[in-house]
Amino acid sequence: MMVSVVIPCYNEEKNINRTLDEILNVLNGQSYSFEIVAVNDGSKDNTWNVIKDYAAKNDKVKGINLMANFGQSAAYQAGFDMAKGDYILTCSADLETPLKYLLDVVKLLDEGYDLVNTNRVGRWADEKAARQTKSNYANTIITKISGVDLKDRGSGMKGFRRVIIDNLKLYGEMHRFLPDYASVYGAKIKEIDTEFNDRDFGQSYYNGHRRTVKVLLDLVTLAFMLYFARKPFRAMPGRLFGFTGAVISGIGGLGAFYLLILILTIVKKWYLSFLEI
Repeated sequence: MMVSVVIPCYNEEKNINRTLDEILNVLNGQSYSFEIVAVNDGSKDNTWNVIKDYAAKNDKVKGINLMANFGQSAAYQAGFDMAKGDYILTCSADLETPLKYLLDVVKLLDEGYDLVNTNRVGRWADEKAARQTKSNYANTIITKISGVDLKDRGSGMKGFRRVIIDNLKLYGEMHRFLPDYASVYGAKIKEIDTEFNDRDFGQSYYNGHRRTVKVLLDLVTLAFMLYFARKPFRAMPGRLFGFTGAVISGIGGLGAFYLLILILTIVKKWYLSFLEI
């Protein structure tokens, strides 16, 4: 058994070294082998050099350096592509979720769950009540679309069986809907509560109003993809697209036939006129 831990990093030079140290402390001595895949998502600070130094000193650590800031989904996908583990875990570089919970995630995967999600309890202070309301509202909408009832889709710590990762390709902001996309394959999903710690250094760069717009657009994509993946032979693809396509093709064919007759008629009149001359 091998466990891969994928960490997307963007401007985390003061956090990534502590994150790597703690993961190594948590996983060293376990009964399974492991690797850490740290993905530098085009950071503008010294994040990549920190990752590179760790990778040079410890063969458990691997680094990926993206040429630009492509976003969190792209960083996850790059890490997933390199990861070799039977279980693939993700965590953030900010230490907001204590890394001791990685062991709980692995234990639940051992018990037969295909995907384990974590819920960061107490992550919203009173002054962030508006953010909590917005987050709860978003989770309610996503739950209605996908049927997967989770409290904290934005948590960076998750665990997956290999088969789930092999069938997911991420783009846009799809990392926020990983449990929902995984539900297409009948994944057995479990969510556990974890502690929450405010980050000591820096701020999260994976946020902002533009992200909210992207998430709203990706919600439409989520609804569309889930519907077609789960009901491939129902009315939508077979009848709507198939029947509509047949009607449009028929109309186009009739139009083309009419134009052909019209052209032949004009050519015939022109030829007869030419003979009279």
